[in-house]
Amino acid sequence: MTAREGRDKVVQLVQDSAQQLDVTGWWARGTAYAAPCEGDPDNASQYQYDYWAPEGGNPRADAKKMAAYWESLGMTVFMTGEDTDRPVVYGSGGPVLRAEFATGAVERSYQLGAIAPCSPGEDYLLNREDSAARKRGEVLPGDDVMVPESEIGEKFDEHRRLAEEVDRKKNQ
Repeated sequence: MTAREGRDKVVQLVQDSAQQLDVTGWWARGTAYAAPCEGDPDNASQYQYDYWAPEGGNPRADAKKMAAYWESLGMTVFMTGEDTDRPVVYGSGGPVLRAEFATGAVERSYQLGAIAPCSPGEDYLLNREDSAARKRGEVLPGDDVMVPESEIGEKFDEHRRLAEEVDRKKNQ
């Protein structure tokens, strides 16, 4: 798989996985980006991509849905914290190297991310090429829901506000 094919697969997995849940407001904290490959940082890269959303109403049920979906894709799946209110689902194989779905991320958020298998190519060159494409007006996979860095704090404030509203309704 080429690095660009890996990028497209992680973006697609994250987007398709988010659609499995009855949760609205998914957004990307940045673009899909190439990083040095964990197994061969000098000669290979792997793309990474993350989505965030306000936490859902039933994190345990959402974690189980995510696990079942990833298993249907042929991924090996395991979950931690199954007996808690904030389980985390991990998947490997299938269309990506690995993926993670955290129901207890910062500011009462869900976090969903994936990493592509290692591919030949220098991460800084791939990122430079992607930046040049964006400057030419191209929209790369995953760019359509990216939130600018300057607005990320506002997004997390919104997540916390929504969670506090849910808490108030539960306590009434």
